[in-house]
Amino acid sequence: MIASRIPEDQIKALRDTFSQFDKNGDGKLTSQELKLGITKIPGCQMTEQDVDNLMTVMDSNKNGYIDYTEFIAGCLQSHNYLKENHLKTAFSYYDKDSNGNISLEELKQCLQSEELTLPDSVIEKLMREVDSNKDGCVRS
Repeated sequence: MIASRIPEDQIKALRDTFSQFDKNGDGKLTSQELKLGITKIPGCQMTEQDVDNLMTVMDSNKNGYIDYTEFIAGCLQSHNYLKENHLKTAFSYYDKDSNGNISLEELKQCLQSEELTLPDSVIEKLMREVDSNKDGCVRS
């Protein structure tokens, strides 16, 4: 539903990719079109089994094809997953004791190093701004 409501100008690159994959221009991708399209992506090393699995996941209505909206939704879901992984990695950098919280001391430890030194007052202000429940830490 979300993919069908995104303005076209915001997903132009995905639309262009879909068009390149859709060799016969019928608005849907067969397993073969998907496999052929993926082989054209530089650096992509998906096996045939990986592409079959991708086809199964992206074909949400189970009609044997990936239509444009399914393609966009699958790509956006993948993009969001990658963003979430980046956020988790960044959070774990600050969460020195891996307890699921970033304390003021952990924040100071990360923001007061040889490369970067922020005064305590700035770090304390930053913590107050992101500590939504005012318990002295940021939770994952």
